[in-house]
Amino acid sequence: MDTGSACTGSQNGDRCLSRISPGHHSKVDWRRRSVDIKQSAPPALRFPNRRLAPKVGHSKPQLPCAKRFRSPYCRGMPCGNLANQRRIIPMTTASNVVNLAIIGCGGMGNRHLQGLAEYARSVAGLPGHAIFDLIAVSDPNAKNAALLADTALAEFGHRPAIFANPQAMFDAVPEIDAVDITTEPRLHESLSVLCLRAGKHVLVEKPMALTVAGCNAMMDAAHSANRVLAVAENYRFDPLVRLTKALLDAKAIGDPWMVVDASIGSGGQIIITPWRHKRLYGGILLDVGVHNVDLMRYYAGPVLEVSARVALLDRVRKGLRPQGGGTGAPASPGAIYAITNANSGMPDTMEPDVEDTAFSTLRFEGGMIGQWTLSHAGHAQGFGRKQYWGSEGSMEPAPPRSGTGPRVWRDGSSHPLTPEEMLARVPDFTVDASTARLFGGERMASYHLDPVAIDCKIEAAVLSDFGRAIVTGTQPEVGGIEGRHAVAVVNALFESSHLNVPVLVADIEADLPGVSAWQHAIDRDLAAG
Repeated sequence: MDTGSACTGSQNGDRCLSRISPGHHSKVDWRRRSVDIKQSAPPALRFPNRRLAPKVGHSKPQLPCAKRFRSPYCRGMPCGNLANQRRIIPMTTASNVVNLAIIGCGGMGNRHLQGLAEYARSVAGLPGHAIFDLIAVSDPNAKNAALLADTALAEFGHRPAIFANPQAMFDAVPEIDAVDITTEPRLHESLSVLCLRAGKHVLVEKPMALTVAGCNAMMDAAHSANRVLAVAENYRFDPLVRLTKALLDAKAIGDPWMVVDASIGSGGQIIITPWRHKRLYGGILLDVGVHNVDLMRYYAGPVLEVSARVALLDRVRKGLRPQGGGTGAPASPGAIYAITNANSGMPDTMEPDVEDTAFSTLRFEGGMIGQWTLSHAGHAQGFGRKQYWGSEGSMEPAPPRSGTGPRVWRDGSSHPLTPEEMLARVPDFTVDASTARLFGGERMASYHLDPVAIDCKIEAAVLSDFGRAIVTGTQPEVGGIEGRHAVAVVNALFESSHLNVPVLVADIEADLPGVSAWQHAIDRDLAAG
């Protein structure tokens, strides 16, 4: 888990005051009293009851805990994600067997199943790791549920029981220990809360929820049940993403100070499934954008402030974005969607009702600045580039799930470092035991696998971390704090654009009414059914 200091770019504690937007006012109902918050005031005046942490480098002041007002600066303190601060009761069986159920048997559920099979082949049996036993699946689509169950039979030698809804599954199979939720995002909150209240550990696909309020409800349920809540944010589990972070931490480019993350493409096409273009299902910016935010947080620390413009440009989308390669080419990880989508019935055309394009500038808690562009309205030739710059060079981070390592340029050289030179700069870098088993080594600067194999191994690494948290009673690497931050930053794109002002991610995470109109409208519409 990324729990570094809140500001690694400066040892001057006064720098944190740059987070305050002069003249911005908002109100929050905090512990049943209305508190006027003047953002231009120092932190001690804005929150008079807050206990200030002693200054060590660049400490952040801490807030007392409140269910609906959580400080994003929490690093395991009582003000933050309660589910991430208390130790989970570990498994008590000597065998470390975790009875697992999958809820959601579409394309992502099948990808997780293949990851589970890879985990069983490569990781299960390592000390401190879970042994998953898939005993049940749930999906209202009978064809998709049967497809996943049949695949499980072929992989594991037994067929999990099939149910149309999770509550019936829990009633019939009470021995389920953990649930892997792979439905569309609009169901993540309600299903996670249901499962946690039933006493099950939960791994939920990204995005964690549609809004910060949804994330908080999930975190509260995990705390009350004393169960693991993990978010399946898979990109950071790529061993070459681990190498990228190690190089940045080792100052291979000096002190990092700016980043550009740009991706434009997919114009005119329905991207994998229609719900990715519907507001009450999250939309494509949320579904894809949380990947970008999680990697930026992993590399550069939490985002402090967002200034953005969002737009819906492609108002009619046709067909389905092609999945899988041509003759002789390996199938993509998404090839299974062609089958599950056919089982669900797919439209030839649709009219999106949520924005598909965002241009933004970012400030990070550690002092870095960035520019983030994400658009799925780019016709014909697409564009993509990610680059970090520092005081002594620049880096192109490893593209997740590609097998291609990072590229590092140092001042005074026109050529990037060789793989050997990169590894020499991080002599202590190794991946964990399960990742080493999956990818065949503890230290690497590249690997050579087809896309399906890569996807299976990275999903297996996510499951490994989830299982370890259950068995050992520790926290998952990507839990409520990390999942909520990604959701908050993406929603900050919308809030900033609609307000026409920069917004502080702290205010978004605190769910303040003045900067949460976009999210609150979604919450109301979801509640209305």
